[in-house]
Amino acid sequence: LFPPERIHLNWTQQFKVGAGLENVGNTCYLNSALQCLTYTPPFANYMLSQEHSATCKKLGFCMMCTMQAHISKVFKRFDRETQETTFIHQVFGGQLRSRIKCLNCQAVSDTFETFLNILLEIKTVSDVSTALEQFVRPEILGGPDAYSCSSCKKMVTAIKSLTIHRSTNVLTLVLKRFDICAGEKINKDVRYPEYLDLYPFMSETQEKPLVYRLYAVLVHYGRSSHSGHYFCYIKASDGQWYRMNDNSVIITDIQSVLAKQAYVLFYIK
Repeated sequence: LFPPERIHLNWTQQFKVGAGLENVGNTCYLNSALQCLTYTPPFANYMLSQEHSATCKKLGFCMMCTMQAHISKVFKRFDRETQETTFIHQVFGGQLRSRIKCLNCQAVSDTFETFLNILLEIKTVSDVSTALEQFVRPEILGGPDAYSCSSCKKMVTAIKSLTIHRSTNVLTLVLKRFDICAGEKINKDVRYPEYLDLYPFMSETQEKPLVYRLYAVLVHYGRSSHSGHYFCYIKASDGQWYRMNDNSVIITDIQSVLAKQAYVLFYIK
């Protein structure tokens, strides 16, 4: 595993904001996602250390080597491998716990699943905190959805609850704005905070509070999943917010950022 103590959640040094990225034909989503990754402090710190390429044994194309070259170029830094996925999971990965409690014998069954992002339903909510409450809301398993209890040895009514069991260093929240089958988009305002306390949505073993700070927002402008334009807002190492729209880079402020219809939100501890 990549040693957690070597992950730096804050910038190790300050840089001027990098350049925009040319749109070479419907690449605005790629450009925006790349900019959000570029301004993720622990990811950028690792890439700038040149540690990955020094030990990479991959033949041919390597995404991590490509990202390292890109980030080094952005921050004007040209001067070691753990598996790529282990580093990515140390930064972006967390763990969900699904708990099913039998209402007949009270037996509890837990299963765990790793995640790199959390998908949030927004059709019936107006803010991210409510969407997270909905994400972890317990549900009754009964009738045709009854639970097969291994203790009772029969079909029973049970309660299923989902919680975030292990928190991430970088929290990525994806707002489900698109109905892929219908090609429609949910164009509504969903409020999101600059600082988000994740504690209410965690398993009970976690310490509180567990506050995350917003550092990047990816936005889709358009009426459907089949058209439109992507751009993003990032908070650079100098503490300033910028709007990055392909090759355009403009200074902005947190109030303007919080007023946008976000598609993907990036928070850091």
